[in-house]
Amino acid sequence: HGARGTARKAAIGAQYRIAGKSGTAQVVAIKQGEKYDRTKVQERHRDHALFVGFAPADNPKIVVAVMVENGESGSGVAAPVVRQVLDAWLLDENGHLKPEYAGSLNLEAAAREE
Repeated sequence: HGARGTARKAAIGAQYRIAGKSGTAQVVAIKQGEKYDRTKVQERHRDHALFVGFAPADNPKIVVAVMVENGESGSGVAAPVVRQVLDAWLLDENGHLKPEYAGSLNLEAAAREE
């Protein structure tokens, strides 16, 4: 997760690096020249929120794709869901990185030092 990524807030405090891509999918067409105004769009017509993420970033062990119907923001709505799934997979019941993934972090640190 980079300092400028749109979904960076979803990675705050993570014990591993996350890589991913956020996006939205337009549900209904907006007339040419019009701007999207969520207050004028029925909830069922609002954009879908998308995020695909994998971790650890430099030696992936899991990839997760989430689409939230009418969620509007991939980085603000779908990315936090991906983070929850990644945490459930990579962390133990005490919130620590499981031993089988700790080696992945050592590889990441070595790659950054090179």
